Amino acid sequence: MTDLDEKLKQAQQQAAQKWDDNSKKDDKKPSWDDQDFSEIEQEIWAMDQVEKIQKEVEKLQKDLQEQTEIATRAQRDYVNLKLDFDRYQRQTAEKEQDLELMSLLSSVKKFLPFVEDLRKSLDNIPEEKKSDPLAHGVQLVYNNFLKTLEWINVYQIEAVWLVPDATLHEPVSAVPATDEKQKWKIVQEFERGFVYRKSDKQIILKTSKVIVAQ
Repeated sequence: MTDLDEKLKQAQQQAAQKWDDNSKKDDKKPSWDDQDFSEIEQEIWAMDQVEKIQKEVEKLQKDLQEQTEIATRAQRDYVNLKLDFDRYQRQTAEKEQDLELMSLLSSVKKFLPFVEDLRKSLDNIPEEKKSDPLAHGVQLVYNNFLKTLEWINVYQIEAVWLVPDATLHEPVSAVPATDEKQKWKIVQEFERGFVYRKSDKQIILKTSKVIVAQ
């Protein structure tokens, strides 16, 4: 064998050994502990981390939505409960006021016959006696009663020369009209009526008993 053949053989052996070393190096797996990844493995690891983060974000968003719905529901329930409570308080207060008013008006009704007797007594006093101290005292008591009634929103019902109102006036008799202007109007008041009026509330305590011309 010549020197040239020997050198060629050695070169072939060295190349084969190098190829074998490279193959073994390629077969070696990367160490996860040492973070010795290839570019592809690094990309896969990064994508896996991103996916995990996305799942965590989605879970947090879902939890946030659930908590927001619970808070909204609780707030709505509180508002409805507050409205119901306010309505209950208002209705209770209105009922109490109505009870107090009806109790007051019930007491007032008991005094109305006395007030009517005073009025009739004053109407029956002769003109020449109206300046007497007794007549003056009766007039004073009567006026004070009317002022007290007005202070609690109880007023006399106007009647004479008005067209009868079915809710306020109760015709008890009729007389012939002396002229056309008097027809179907109240010409005399037999008993005076009283009504409670406040704002838009009206309660008839006693209708006026009247005589109507026809």
